[in-house]
Amino acid sequence: MRFLQYFVPLLMLLIGIVFLSFGYHHWQNSYQLLRTSSVAEGTIISIDPFMSSKAGKSSSLQYFPKVAFTTSAGEQIEFQSTVTRRADHYKKGDQVRVLYQQEDPQTAIIGSFNDLWALALIFTISGVMVTVLSGWFFRRALRGGESN
Repeated sequence: MRFLQYFVPLLMLLIGIVFLSFGYHHWQNSYQLLRTSSVAEGTIISIDPFMSSKAGKSSSLQYFPKVAFTTSAGEQIEFQSTVTRRADHYKKGDQVRVLYQQEDPQTAIIGSFNDLWALALIFTISGVMVTVLSGWFFRRALRGGESN
């Protein structure tokens, strides 16, 4: 029983550290992308629906904006965002900021807060919460051991 008192907090601490490392990794990627990318003005050319279904769950309709932009070299590029949006988030013809690498403009992304920082924030906040909670459980386990 004593093993379980310490196992759960340690497991939670490990999960918290993994989440924090994912958050840091995504933050680093976004920061590096902002530092090394070129910026262009893009236009939403379509909002493509996609029906997703998860095992055992109902299907949901998701929308992926398709963007066209011109690189600084004059090359016309079209790309599909990998981040889903609500149907009313973008409309055809909307102007968006596009970030792309000069050597590979096909891997462009929409330069919005959501595309750049959402995953980093989700993992970081989750990691902090799980780590703090593990500390609380560990403290309770230590106090429980003192009374025996």
